[in-house]
Amino acid sequence: MFLDYDSVGTKRNGVDSFLKENLNQMQLLFYSSGDDQNKKRLKAAVHEVIPESQIELFKRLDDFRERLRMPIEPDSIAVLSASNREELQQMQLLRELLTEIYVIVVIPDRKDSTIRLAHLLLPRFLSQKKSDFTDLKIVLNKMYINSQSP
Repeated sequence: MFLDYDSVGTKRNGVDSFLKENLNQMQLLFYSSGDDQNKKRLKAAVHEVIPESQIELFKRLDDFRERLRMPIEPDSIAVLSASNREELQQMQLLRELLTEIYVIVVIPDRKDSTIRLAHLLLPRFLSQKKSDFTDLKIVLNKMYINSQSP
């Protein structure tokens, strides 16, 4: 695609708006291996805030890892839901792939050791899987709004 400039170098007829609407749309990468009520509530909370066209769902950590190795738009968000401490431990292998995006981690419990482990992923926000996800929706909404501003 070529940018369309007039003879004095100013952009013509909405090229800026086209680029804003079609390129650089944030993506939300949603990982949850569980299939319980907590996952359904979390998924519903995410869908309340982020348009479905911008959400990519992953049920396997290997698939999520492969996706992180592909280009990701700026201001993108990863929501990682760990069903147990062992899965949270496995997520540590993703640390180097998560440096360019905002991370939200949903932890299985509130034990100090679990919270410490989750913080190694450098999340912007931590939630707990038994939460009502009200705070998570507020944080996601702010991240989404910020990604839409020029």
